[in-house]
Formats: sequence, C-alpha cells, structure tokens
Amino acid sequence: MTQDQAFDILAMGHNVFLTGAAGTGKTYLINRFIRHAREHGIVVAVTASTGIAATHIGGMTIHSWSGMGIRDTLTDEDIDTIVSREYLAKRFAKTNILIIDEISMLSGAFLANLDRLLRSTRFSQEPFGGIQVVLVGDFFQLPPVSRGIDIEFAFENSAWRTFRLAICVLTIQYRQVGEKIGDELYSPEDPLLQILNEIRAGEISEQSHQLLVSRNIPVTTEDHTELFTRNISVDTYNSDRLNQIRDDTFVFEMQSKWAEKLVEALKKWCLAPDTLVLKKWARVMFVKNNFEAGYVNGSIGHVVGRYESLPIVELQDGTRIIADHMDWSIEENGKIKATIVQIPLRLAWAITVHKSQGMTLDTAVMDLSDAFVRGQGYVALSRVRSLEWLVLRWYNTTALQIDSRVRDYDEVLRATSEKVIERLGLITEIEKQEKIELTIKRLGGILQKIDLEFIDPKRPKVSTHEETYAFLQAGKSLEDIAEIRGIKLSTIFSHIEKLKEEGKEIDLTPYLPADSDRIRDIHAAFVEIGTLSLSPVREFLASLHDEDYTYDELRIARLFLSQKDRTNIEAAMLYESEWL
Repeated sequence: MTQDQAFDILAMGHNVFLTGAAGTGKTYLINRFIRHAREHGIVVAVTASTGIAATHIGGMTIHSWSGMGIRDTLTDEDIDTIVSREYLAKRFAKTNILIIDEISMLSGAFLANLDRLLRSTRFSQEPFGGIQVVLVGDFFQLPPVSRGIDIEFAFENSAWRTFRLAICVLTIQYRQVGEKIGDELYSPEDPLLQILNEIRAGEISEQSHQLLVSRNIPVTTEDHTELFTRNISVDTYNSDRLNQIRDDTFVFEMQSKWAEKLVEALKKWCLAPDTLVLKKWARVMFVKNNFEAGYVNGSIGHVVGRYESLPIVELQDGTRIIADHMDWSIEENGKIKATIVQIPLRLAWAITVHKSQGMTLDTAVMDLSDAFVRGQGYVALSRVRSLEWLVLRWYNTTALQIDSRVRDYDEVLRATSEKVIERLGLITEIEKQEKIELTIKRLGGILQKIDLEFIDPKRPKVSTHEETYAFLQAGKSLEDIAEIRGIKLSTIFSHIEKLKEEGKEIDLTPYLPADSDRIRDIHAAFVEIGTLSLSPVREFLASLHDEDYTYDELRIARLFLSQKDRTNIEAAMLYESEWL
C-alpha cells in the first residue's frame, strides 16, 4: 500500500492499524495526518508506547495520556479514580482522534483495558468510545515487556478483533533506499535492505552473515551513538566517556517530596538520574518535553557551558538551551501526591536498543552480543540508512531472530491490506471527498482549513507560538488549542508571552487565576528576586511558604505581571548582567 492510499483511509475516519517495515515512512504519514486533523480544528491526541517514540510525533506516552500508568488490569474502581481527575475526563470527552505509535510494545491487555476505559467514560459501546483510533507500529520490532510471564502481542488478545481496524501495510521503504541525504542518494541495492528483509523472513543467508561480520571495523568518528541491549552496559560506557573528559564536574542532586513509594515510581519513570554528573562537552539527552524551551524527550546535544550554575546544551541543529530544573508529579483528585525535581538530562554517548526504537541515526556503533529479546537486532540494524553507516562489534543468534507468531501474523496482515486496497479502488474520487468531509464534520471539525504550515524537516517550519496564534485567529479557545495540539495549557500561556512581545493583541481576562492571594505572592517573589527565571522564584517561595509552587503555575502567573513590575525586573536583570 502507498502512503497516499493509507492517508485516504485515515482521512475517511476508519480505525486503522498502520504498519510496514522499518523506513517505510509510518511517522511521516502520521505527521501528515496530524496536520490534516489540526488544519480542520479536530482534536487529535498523539501518543506512543515510550517517551522517546512519542517525541518523533510530538506527543506523550499513552500511559500518561490515559491516566492508566503501566497497569495491565483495570477494575471498576480504577476507572472511577481515573475519571475523577477532571482534566482526564475532559480529555477523553474532547478527543476525536487518538494515535498510538510503536504499538508492538503494548500488550493486548493494555489495549483491551484502554478500550474499556474509553467506552465507559464516553458512554458509548463503539470501539474506544467512538474515538477514531490509529495504531501504528511493526510487530517485527520490540515486543511488550513480559515481567516474567509469556509475551502476549496485541493481536493475540481477543479484543483486537473488536477494534474494527482497517489494515494498512506500507510497502515502499525510504530510510534505507530512495531517500536523499545531503548530496547522496541510496540505491535499492544497499545490502542492509536485503539483510533486514531476510531477518523478517527468518532466513539469514551466509552472505548476509558475512556482511554483518565485515562491519566489525574501527570507529572513525567521536560523535556517534553506541547501542547496547542492557542498561548496565549503557551506564558503564557513558561513565567511562565522561571520565575521559578533563574538565570540572558539576553535579545536580534530585529533590523529592511526599510519599516515598510514589517518589520511587516517579524516579523509575522519568529517566533522569538521582545524581546527574556533567562536564563541558558531555553528550546528553533531554528526558522530558518542554516545547516552549525548544526541546523534547529524546533531544540530543552537548553541554557547552553554564549559566548561573545551569548547564547550557547545544542541540544537534545548533540551538542553545539553558537546561533548567523541571518537576515530575503524581496527582490524585487534583492534589499532588509526590514530586521530584531534577535537570531533565542524562548522558547519551550510549543508549539501549529499546530507547533507540523510532530513531534514525547517522552513524551507529552496536554491540548485540548480549541480545536477550527477539527483535532487538532488527530494531538496532534498522536505525541506520545504509550498511556503510554501521559498526557492529558482535551479535548473538537471538539478535537476528523474530518470533514465529509475528511472522505468521504478518502474512495475515498483508493479505488483509490487499483486500483494503481493492475496496478503496471501488470508491470514486468524488465519493472519497464526500466521505472525508463527512468525517471532518462528525469529528467536530470545520471544512475551511486553518492556515498552518506543515511541520516537515524538508520545508520551512512555522514557530510553535505562531501555530497557536493561527488557532486563536480561528476562534478556538485556549483549552481547545491545548487539546488539539496535545500540549499543556501552561505551554499555550508561554506562547502567548511571545506573541505579546511581538505586539499581538490577545484578551487574557478569562484566564486570570482565581486565587488572588497566591498570584500576589508569586508576583511579589518575582519582584523581590529581580528575575523572570522560574527556578530561583520557586526556591524563594518554598522558603517562605509551606506549599509547593509548580513551574506551570509560575509560568501562568508570570504572564499577568504588570508592565511596571516587568520593566523593573528586566532593568534589574540587565544591571546585574552588566555588573557581572
């Protein structure tokens, strides 16, 4: 199936399972579909099974979006607890399209429980409560985490057949072939393509084995990514590389509050280390989304200096970011039960194969000798575009194996996809357009397009705050914009700060926080400290009040600073900078 055929099926409102080999452009197509939905004002939730995978489509994990966490069972009491969180109840009610990427790593039980949750909360017996659901992934890649029990793939659960999925198998590969990178065009004859296809077929030729062995060559670049199958190997390698840098270290200790057990769960989930040790030129990865600051979970760069003790990170595109503290919290009934605060970075000379899923790497050095899950080798090898960009130290037999259940089901998927293509061919272009327009109306959208520039790396990008302004001009409320774009309301306020600086007129009266005493205290802290930075103000407030002030709360309050206070603060900051 081509990308255009799959797009038509998505646009006509079908629940879809979008699959295909690595490099067939699944992420590109999903970004195109997200653009289509947002252009028509449709609320689309963009999620994935892992944090890094979510970054490639600008979303969050499905565990976080759903409020289910990592549980595989869901009781009626659990559903009541989830729905009691007002923001989740509103999220489920407003969402029209739900995208879940890297579906191979989700168990069938999780999807069945998600289906049950959405049917219950949206009072509909349609699959997923009537939300159009798009499942994306490749079962040849990493399977669900088994936790000591037999692995159950999503397609093995009886609920899978009740989702009414149109199967779309993309068949044209782009990453390894036919894609122009710089001035070089890779041909269909690249040996890596044949190796990957043989792994999928379960028949590795002797020639392919010899080609892989031949890639055990010296590494010719310092700035590359090492892939290992186990966390301990990653931690050891990163520590060794850091020790090779002859420079001063700067250390950041994680701070935590409240319930100890919940704090420990947060630490495992957030990926930021308890003790973060950095040096200038350390290779690092961000482990949290902060769209207004210019990075997402998975952004890689190097530490190039410090500003007021905070690390300055230069991303691979040259953007420089001051990495400030961020918090991770667990809330229940609107109250924060546990919080941790840390610089959202970790060392990134090496990562695990699991964390690499969904990435495309320019140069990768791999050690697959300790592979312990079928599919790990396929995922690792498919991260690069050409065999020439691969250094493979070694591999074991497990690395090149694929679960026979996946291979058998792949035949079913391909046959079903062909039938979908046949049925699509029976629809005229006029009928197709009518179905697409009916779907837009059914999903609460508008037929007239909102003028947005598609975020495509090969085209000029519209800034994220300008995208917010386009929605404001179209008459969307701030809450609707946050839902449509899949970002926090506080992020929208940050965009508005930039828009106001550019002279845009926006009425913010309805969004003034209700607690006047609390916002007065925050404003007084900004003035007292003489800064617009969030971290020192948060620390100052914590020293005066026995309450927690979140970064999001401070961002919103900062937006309502009077012009006089803002002018005085900016003057104080300028004086301090010049004096220093």
